[in-house]
Amino acid sequence: MLQWLLGLFTSSANKTAGRQVDQDATVEPPPPFLRRESMLDNHQQVAAYVFSVETPAAMQAHTWQASTRKFFDSVLIDHFVSDKLAEVLDKRLAFLPLSPAGLEYPRLEQLPRENLVIEFDPPVGVNGAEYDRAAALARLIALHDRGFRLCCGYALAEQGLPEALDIAQFINLGDVTHQSPPDLLARCRLLATRYPESRLVARNIDSIELYQACQQMGMHLFQGRFLTHRGARSGSKIATYRMVVIDLLNAIKRQADFEELAGIAWRDPTLAYRLLRFVNSAAMGLREKIDRLKTAMVYVGRDELYRWLTLLLFSSKKPDHLDNALRENALVRAKLAEQLAGGRMPPRERDEAFVVGILSVIDALLEMPMQEALAQLSLPVAVTEALLHRQGKYAPFLKLAIACEESDQATIKALADELGMDAFMVNQRHIEALTWAMSFTEALEESHLGE
Repeated sequence: MLQWLLGLFTSSANKTAGRQVDQDATVEPPPPFLRRESMLDNHQQVAAYVFSVETPAAMQAHTWQASTRKFFDSVLIDHFVSDKLAEVLDKRLAFLPLSPAGLEYPRLEQLPRENLVIEFDPPVGVNGAEYDRAAALARLIALHDRGFRLCCGYALAEQGLPEALDIAQFINLGDVTHQSPPDLLARCRLLATRYPESRLVARNIDSIELYQACQQMGMHLFQGRFLTHRGARSGSKIATYRMVVIDLLNAIKRQADFEELAGIAWRDPTLAYRLLRFVNSAAMGLREKIDRLKTAMVYVGRDELYRWLTLLLFSSKKPDHLDNALRENALVRAKLAEQLAGGRMPPRERDEAFVVGILSVIDALLEMPMQEALAQLSLPVAVTEALLHRQGKYAPFLKLAIACEESDQATIKALADELGMDAFMVNQRHIEALTWAMSFTEALEESHLGE
């Protein structure tokens, strides 16, 4: 991986890969936007991604809800077949929530079994439609027998499908924020007793405290905004290592010479060592090893050095898996913002769009309000405006990148419309950004440059 690490890190033009459209499909609803959510395990590592294409709110109570949901499920499955998303994720799992109709989509059989999890937890009653339970169960059993892993909602037992939980490798506990702790604990104990081989999945966790509480209750996988929305801690202090990185970033922005930059880096020998390792890695293709930090910095150049240092903000002298998970999320945001800016901005501004994406989680990283975190950095006004007020030339790209993690179809579409982009264009850039981030993370871990 090291031989192309630098190539992954540098800016690149957007690819306009073509995609076959099923000519036999009747496309009534507009194409949906792909949404991605991280899922962490008990070790605070990104263990999975949840991919979804939600039915717009206006259609959820409509007569066409079932047919619209079927179409959206087919689009989600097609993404995984055509774009080979599952292969990109390496050791991570991919959860695909499907409706009863989605389980019947023919191309589902073409998906890889290795790291894919088919999720079945359809709403019923007021917020959902009724469905043929016998047919759904038969289909789940068939998929299980064909080697697919399943995640089933715990409520299926109450809907007359307890057999679905018997074959599920994962059991979805749903939105834990709206369940009382005693009831949630009792449910976890009951499920752990009845299905000891299944892993429990918690959704919509909105704080680190709730994440830790769910860990204590015996849950295994955790999804929610807690990763990127950590609460500020009073009196938070920035680690010495990060202060040196921040000083370097500020010095680069004021055009300090390389002698001064090297002097700042040597205030923390570990940081200097990492920078030397980066430059001397196989990614650089050097014939002779560089042993002087100043020479290494000159070779890399200010712009690449700045981008690399923003990533080193996520490093610490002791391994911190939560920060690594946050870095992975920031990388996808950053690359997606850069990709979205492609063709609309010159290279230097696309680089700044990337930096905006990386720094969009600096408040969570430093556990302090965004305004206080940004006060530590000397940033261009346009970057600060995007991060602090979601305004300015970089704001549309950042907002759309974040919306692909957090928002509903209507919000994503509105932001895409502002940029004159349709679902195919946004989804293609989203997949490219995810592919890049996964490849870069893998190369980073193999080279140990992020440690």
